[in-house]
Amino acid sequence: MIEVFIAFLVLGAIAGFLAGLFGIGGGMIIVPTLVYLLPKIGVSDELLMSIALGTSFSTIVLTTLSAAQRQHKLGNVEWSLLKYFAPALMVSVFISGLIVSDFPKSVLTKLFAILVFYNSIKMFLALKPKQQEPKPLTTKSTIIAGSIIGMISSFAGIAGGAFIVPFLNSRGIELKKAIGSSSFCGGLLGLAATISFIISGWNAPNLPEYSLGYVYLPALAGITMMSVFTSKLGANAANKLPVPILKRALAVFLMIIAINMFLK
Repeated sequence: MIEVFIAFLVLGAIAGFLAGLFGIGGGMIIVPTLVYLLPKIGVSDELLMSIALGTSFSTIVLTTLSAAQRQHKLGNVEWSLLKYFAPALMVSVFISGLIVSDFPKSVLTKLFAILVFYNSIKMFLALKPKQQEPKPLTTKSTIIAGSIIGMISSFAGIAGGAFIVPFLNSRGIELKKAIGSSSFCGGLLGLAATISFIISGWNAPNLPEYSLGYVYLPALAGITMMSVFTSKLGANAANKLPVPILKRALAVFLMIIAINMFLK
């Protein structure tokens, strides 16, 4: 158990550093690593992906809300657009989490692998939204987008920033404010998803000790304990390291992980 907890600390340190360095959500690193580590403490195959996703979402809450607080101080959170967008995200990911947690492991693994592969391709090619006339940000568009992004995020244990930022930016929101608003939305999304996975796993049989539904508390503690500090180191390193080259290397690594998970 001590060895596994140390592994959680190392995972938190790596995920936090990469999040700070590349501006990516930690879920793409945390979920596949938990899928590898959790069986070592006796987590059954049927519960594996649900616990990995639920735990990943729980780690998102602290890290993204911490980032959102800093973004708010910098004036980068567009509060007016969150009136309908944030509730749509939260309701969608909450409902989807209740449904997703009952999916067979093979289905969940493949859905996760597809989303990771998609995001890694975007990262490798450095794809950015085409510069075109922004579409209007309407109540209808925010509710629809929030619902879709929340549902997609529930399959991958991510805060949804890879989808939220391009959407807001394409609707005329300045990039800095799109990123800042995405941090706040990601924290709320993670909170709603965490509650959903706790509820759906509350009476699940054969949960490991120290679990709260599908959230494994020792992993939550170990990962967040380190990621809070190393994310700042990663952000500082971004000014000194060749980030584009490193980002492509990470993207290739994530592609390999995704293909391996999909084939399994």
